[in-house]
Amino acid sequence: MRADDALKYAAAVLRERTDWALDEIGGSMCDQEGHELQTNAIHDITVDIASLAELFGDPNVYSDGRYVKTSTWIDGDSLGTSHVWHPDPAQEKPASWRGNLPSYDPDIPSPGIYEVTTYPETQEIHVRVVRTA
Repeated sequence: MRADDALKYAAAVLRERTDWALDEIGGSMCDQEGHELQTNAIHDITVDIASLAELFGDPNVYSDGRYVKTSTWIDGDSLGTSHVWHPDPAQEKPASWRGNLPSYDPDIPSPGIYEVTTYPETQEIHVRVVRTA
């Protein structure tokens, strides 16, 4: 595995996980005024690492031409998913996960489920949605 590809992978994984963490912190309804310094530091490190990755060309494409990350929608344009691909495709196996479709009204149950499967050899994400309502 090339070092530049490893850096692009690290930058993409860092961005994905810190974006998730910052969204969770923002949605937790805690007193955010006391955490601005910390959340800014988390954001800033993702920018710094992404800037390093950009020194080696397009940070969204590995040296062999494969994408670093693939994204797709699960339910219209309201729920999406993405996957950061390992820089060494031999190290990654297909994976699946599932979840409940979101209900945007707390008094209404989930309208169904979704299942996501990743295919490393083609860098595709397949989504299957089953609606129960």
